[in-house]
Amino acid sequence: MDGVFPFLKPPGITSHDAVGICRRILKERRIGHSGTLDPLAYGVLPIFVGKATRIIEYTENVTKTYVAECRFGYGTDTEDSTGIPLQEEVVPNDVPSWQSLEDVIHSFIGEQSQQPSIYSAIKVNGRRAYELAREGVAFTLPSRTITIYECQLLAYAYPYFTIRVTCSAGTYIRALLRDITTAIGIPGTMTQLARTAVGAYTIEQAITAEELLERGETCVLPTESALSHMPIVQVSEAGLLALKQGKQWPYEAIANFEGVAQQLYCAYSSNGFFGIVEGTESTLKVAKNIFL
Repeated sequence: MDGVFPFLKPPGITSHDAVGICRRILKERRIGHSGTLDPLAYGVLPIFVGKATRIIEYTENVTKTYVAECRFGYGTDTEDSTGIPLQEEVVPNDVPSWQSLEDVIHSFIGEQSQQPSIYSAIKVNGRRAYELAREGVAFTLPSRTITIYECQLLAYAYPYFTIRVTCSAGTYIRALLRDITTAIGIPGTMTQLARTAVGAYTIEQAITAEELLERGETCVLPTESALSHMPIVQVSEAGLLALKQGKQWPYEAIANFEGVAQQLYCAYSSNGFFGIVEGTESTLKVAKNIFL
């Protein structure tokens, strides 16, 4: 069994737990996921089965969409409602208006530097940051460049507000909400988080554990469905044979194709998808052999 499917991870379990559930249902040893979701969060978690696990590294950087709820009044050490409050309830003299909150939210659209939460899965000297944070180890995570493509206020009734965010990989929604509430001047913390899309996979398509148990491997989509963010190239049987043998295949041998150096392509032959190839100055070479 080889392929991918969007799993609907419920709140209260880790992404690793979700993989374990899918492994037991499908009875498949080779299984993994991309794009970790915190235990608090629910939503789309792409699950890769069989040979499709070879492409996980090529799917981490796709755009993601979230719907998140935040509560004004106090921050926590984890920047979400599972953490310990950092202060007593802050009661503002003036409650922010919809317009003022919306203006601040919109100001975060675009490329920016973000400081991740120390309670994250980022590795520090081989260990997860959240493990070190729980042990009281002092450390600082470097800021990272992220892009917010959309940030929309969906609902607001003080002290709660809800936003929809479409963002680049590596964005921490807890940290975004922390920065939004800091800009408003009132501490806040994330109370709910749903991931509604990962690349081409949407929450409407996501499979629950119950559905997976009932439908089994019929839920599994073709491996290449996870590569919709890549351009496609079709090579001839001669090109496929050359690539199989570790050779490179010239652009001039592919009709109406102008390759780009360092660009990755989702590669097909007459028999269908076979792997990921990379462009050089004048040829294609295999980047990841999936089915060769």
